[in-house]
Amino acid sequence: MKAQRAEPDNSGDALEQLYSRPGFMIRRAHQISIDIFIEASRALDITPSQYGVMFVLRHSGPSSQIGIARLLGLDRSTTALVVKNLTERGYLTKAQSETDARKTEIMLSAEGRRVLRRADVLADRSKEALMAAFSKDEAAQFVSLLSKFVAHFNDTTRVSISNGASEVTLASET
Repeated sequence: MKAQRAEPDNSGDALEQLYSRPGFMIRRAHQISIDIFIEASRALDITPSQYGVMFVLRHSGPSSQIGIARLLGLDRSTTALVVKNLTERGYLTKAQSETDARKTEIMLSAEGRRVLRRADVLADRSKEALMAAFSKDEAAQFVSLLSKFVAHFNDTTRVSISNGASEVTLASET
């Protein structure tokens, strides 16, 4: 049996239906955000996930790999790859937990702290570039709506953010 070839819908309406779907726009916004961050931090060759891991370790102290994953809403395998890469680059160190010999704690190395200070400046530039699409009020509203969206769905997703608080709250600063 010969497959029938569908006639293309050249009206533009079909693509507009796809492009206007919230999921499509969120995915596209994520691509843009990643691209802007990577471009801004090209000199350090660091990804948003790598920056996130180093950032949470600086602010929450030594942590297990599972603890890092929970703080960032990353799956365990992604976290393992990011930690491995950062450790190989000398940005993280691992040590046996002083309180539980079965656990390994991950922490920033001196080199990791130095790189993170530089990355903070580049991450701020990336954030400014993203928010340049909006007025100051629009940027605040955009971040507020994103925060509300993430908080609403956080506990129903495959990988949630768990920061020890009963409710996830994300910074709404712009």
